[in-house]
Amino acid sequence: MKPIGPMGWMLPIFLSLGCLAQGGEIRGWVLSTEGTPIPNAEISAKKLEGQFRQVVLTQPDGRYEVKDLSEGVYSLTVTGPGGQQSVRRIVVVGTPTSLVRMDFRLPLFLTEDGGPPMLAYAPDLNLLRRRLMVERGADPQPIREFLPEQNNFGAEFGSPLREFHPLSSRPVASQWRSSISDALQTSILNARSFFTVGPLPPARVNQYDLSASGPLAADRLSVTAQFGRLWDSGEVNGNVQAPKLEERTPLGDDPRPRALIATLLQAYGSGLPNFPSSPNISENQLNASAPQKIDSKDGLLRLDFSFDQNNSLAFLYSINDYAEDPFELVIGQNPQINARNLALHTSLIHNFSPNTVGRIGFHFDRLAASLSPPEEFLNLLASQGIAAAVPDVDFQADSLDDIGPGTSFPHRQVQNRFQLYGDAAYRFGRHSLQIGGGAARVQVNDLQSDHARGTLVFAPDFGYSEIENFLLGRPALWIASSGDLYRGFRNWEHFLYVGDQIQLTPSLNLSLGLRYEIATAPVEVKGRTDVGYSTGFTNFAPRFGFAWNPARGNMTIRGGYGISYGTIFPATYQFARFNPPEVCVTEHPAPNLASLFFSPAQLSGNQPRCARRRLSADLVTPYSHQYMLSMEGDLPGSFFLRLSYMGTRSFHLFTQNISNRAQPLPGSPKDKLTTDTINDRRPDPRYYSIAEIESNSIAYYDAAQVSLQKRLSHGLTFRATYTFSKNIDLGGDFTNTASGVEKPPAIGIASSELTSRMEDLKGWSLLDTPHNLSLSYAYLLPSVGPLYGWKSLLLRGWEISGTTVFQSGLPFSVHTADGPGLGNVDGVMNDRPNVLNPSILGKSLDDPDTASSLLYYNPEDKTKPPLFDLNILPGGRGNIGYNVFRKDGTNNWNVSIGKELRFRGAREISVQFRVAFLNFFNHPQFDKPRANLLSPSFGLIPDTTNRGRIARLSVRVEF
Repeated sequence: MKPIGPMGWMLPIFLSLGCLAQGGEIRGWVLSTEGTPIPNAEISAKKLEGQFRQVVLTQPDGRYEVKDLSEGVYSLTVTGPGGQQSVRRIVVVGTPTSLVRMDFRLPLFLTEDGGPPMLAYAPDLNLLRRRLMVERGADPQPIREFLPEQNNFGAEFGSPLREFHPLSSRPVASQWRSSISDALQTSILNARSFFTVGPLPPARVNQYDLSASGPLAADRLSVTAQFGRLWDSGEVNGNVQAPKLEERTPLGDDPRPRALIATLLQAYGSGLPNFPSSPNISENQLNASAPQKIDSKDGLLRLDFSFDQNNSLAFLYSINDYAEDPFELVIGQNPQINARNLALHTSLIHNFSPNTVGRIGFHFDRLAASLSPPEEFLNLLASQGIAAAVPDVDFQADSLDDIGPGTSFPHRQVQNRFQLYGDAAYRFGRHSLQIGGGAARVQVNDLQSDHARGTLVFAPDFGYSEIENFLLGRPALWIASSGDLYRGFRNWEHFLYVGDQIQLTPSLNLSLGLRYEIATAPVEVKGRTDVGYSTGFTNFAPRFGFAWNPARGNMTIRGGYGISYGTIFPATYQFARFNPPEVCVTEHPAPNLASLFFSPAQLSGNQPRCARRRLSADLVTPYSHQYMLSMEGDLPGSFFLRLSYMGTRSFHLFTQNISNRAQPLPGSPKDKLTTDTINDRRPDPRYYSIAEIESNSIAYYDAAQVSLQKRLSHGLTFRATYTFSKNIDLGGDFTNTASGVEKPPAIGIASSELTSRMEDLKGWSLLDTPHNLSLSYAYLLPSVGPLYGWKSLLLRGWEISGTTVFQSGLPFSVHTADGPGLGNVDGVMNDRPNVLNPSILGKSLDDPDTASSLLYYNPEDKTKPPLFDLNILPGGRGNIGYNVFRKDGTNNWNVSIGKELRFRGAREISVQFRVAFLNFFNHPQFDKPRANLLSPSFGLIPDTTNRGRIARLSVRVEF
């Protein structure tokens, strides 16, 4: 093959992976500027030297594929589901079997459920966990190629955690293109959700984007610039558990605690429970609206230099500012958020010869986030003359919504990542050799609370209900920390890889590779924290894959195997910093409120006793064995079918175990199993509870998938994918930091001191979704009869597109309290009970009208046989499994209709209109029921995980 120019060689050599294809292919991801997947985005590929055009939609994880491309130059345009569109990109497909990677970034307008944008900078993996464990579940994806340059940890769920994509070079633009877009969402066009009481509150979201790209120096330098802004303001509807009128008067005798409780009650405002009376809805359910404001700004600047035929340079600078005044039905419910993401990436590519290309690059990424309790919450106790910080109030049985944003706030973090990388590709004979590596310096400066404001825990105890104990001022537990909570950690991350793509025969390709990774144990800059584990040097990750095209026909068989390593998250290794002597976490069961807030010295005593927060000395990086086998090929009628099996076995996933639990002391004056004797009954009197993060969980995942795709013909293209899978683990999944900051948390204590982990926990994973059916489609509506003039302009070219997801409900657990007769009184709440009727296991609780009849606990109701027993040994747990029930599944339709108008003249101008509907049929996806046996609303479904139908209008002009 003769050379076709530097870019023609660069992309196919560098990005092609050598696996056999039915034609050239362009693939990649469409992500938000915050890094979240954008489903239902439209990718339009046009061949510049012909009439070819193909349109595909991104999958739920933001992935797309444009297949069966001949050699040539293509223009790729991406249009988001709300009408927002990135600049057009030029892609060269150098050979009929080229595989070219091209990713896009769009400003995030709305999430799939129609809610406000979730925070990619929330602690560690909260954004991902919410999508996987609350909204809809995993998006199963076979790993089609096990490439040594990529880390595929978590990729089988559509969410690879450690993907790294160097900045790719692209051709210098030959002409200027610009665009202006605006998208509007208003509550006037939206629908009420299932639990909304009264009319929908007013709300408005507006987003505009500006972009321009073009040459600054002909054939040498081009620029791309983008700016966007999003305003989200108005009332947000939600549900909370609020005290009834008769539950708003303190009951204690001491005037000081009475006044304190009366002030805390003010956090609930004047709104009273208002949901229509129903045995299937909690008596404390309050549906109301509260204001929320979001202001997000995005900017991007990219320069592409072409020095000569063999050398090119790419430079990218991007920034995102995010500010949120939080939604609060309870004062202090959510933190005030200010965050900035900044990225500076460069990449220099040199063609040494037509068969050899090298690249060196540098990435700087900076995340700065401040999450603080709102000012109104911080001043809540000012009237009581209490100078101490306002504590969080945690209702263990969820009788009422908690007061306060959470124990980890305030949280201020700055994370810098400096990464240098290089790679090279060399093609000779039947081989395509790749080698590369990189080194990153990671800096984490973090101020994170761990009960720094203190936490009052109320529970059913002392012979009273949880709400009665709150009104009486009788907390079950007080947790507080003191000391310097600021830390600065530093560590190095390195990787090396080598791979070879071998074309053994015209119909059989092999890929071989080896990846090696090192992540050094973090060091605190002032030596205040020893993480307690050592650097691992054995992270070797071999890779193997093949593609076989028997008889060079329409069918291709692919298979592969690889090992991928995860990481020890910052939230995980920072867990070790909450230890003496720098930090002391205290736990006082059954404290006296008067002593606690008005005479704190009397409560603390003279003994330097603290809880322990530590990392196991055996802590290691988690890893996964991943494997895949598929058969794929063309069918008549522009169809493409793929049958796949994928599986993983993941080891050393993180869990948190709690030891030093209170035990009975026969013959001792303190042998009584009551809350106030917990600390006297701990085996090691030097400490309170001892929480330790270990890497001892195992996860098992197997899935069979069938995918049918129709390429664009007669105006229609679609993809339908069905996955049957099973996912079980020992209490920790690949997103779990085990630090306790997870949102949503995995409610329920995973393990006990009396049983082994294998015996205790093997069961459904929180990610387990046995059935998943996903569809994406686009259809160009046909014209009716001949149309001319303005009729043709208005009536031709309308297109309907959308995504549909049906998926099984996710698992959840039930748990109990820690009071006498209500649990094992060992200082650890949320233990699992004993199950008395195993026939209820595996039930799906997906309807508010029936959930409470399937899952109930009322020992005073003699008309129903008991389902649960709370007689649990101290330090142990009941016999019920972990995650043995399922909540409501996903049934969601997102639909959009749009039209593009083109005006030709000296410069082509296009105008695109689109209206998009999220949750088109306004179908409620119910949240899991209340899962604490002692809650008055146990078994009742309190909320939905999605909002009502959302409509948004957008217009874009490109010229």
